[in-house]
Amino acid sequence: MRKRRILELCYLVGAALLVCAVGVGAFVVAKIRHVNPLWVFLGLISCGFFAFAREEYRGEFRSVRFLLFVFGWLVANVVVVVVVLGSLGWLYLIPALLLEQFFFYMTGHWLFGLQPPFHRRKDVGSENGK
Repeated sequence: MRKRRILELCYLVGAALLVCAVGVGAFVVAKIRHVNPLWVFLGLISCGFFAFAREEYRGEFRSVRFLLFVFGWLVANVVVVVVVLGSLGWLYLIPALLLEQFFFYMTGHWLFGLQPPFHRRKDVGSENGK
């Protein structure tokens, strides 16, 4: 049990280092190729959104309809970031992304009957008697 926990911790640290290396590498390539780093930032935000959706709704990714839904939200995510940064500035980006995340969960609930992650965690905890 203890060896497994140490192994999982090593995987976690390795994954964090890999994410940092990919992020820094993306900005280095952008600098070398004379690409605006803002585009790299926007791409990384969208990759994070996709990874989050993939983790939260792992079983739903077998459905083509759900994949199209997530890719549609990726486009909406890019549009929100570009419009908010272009019009309002960095200060409004976090509230805008939180609002977009709220609409993502609500639309997923309305279209697919999916529970948001915070409801699912409460349900699991109450079933175990916690």
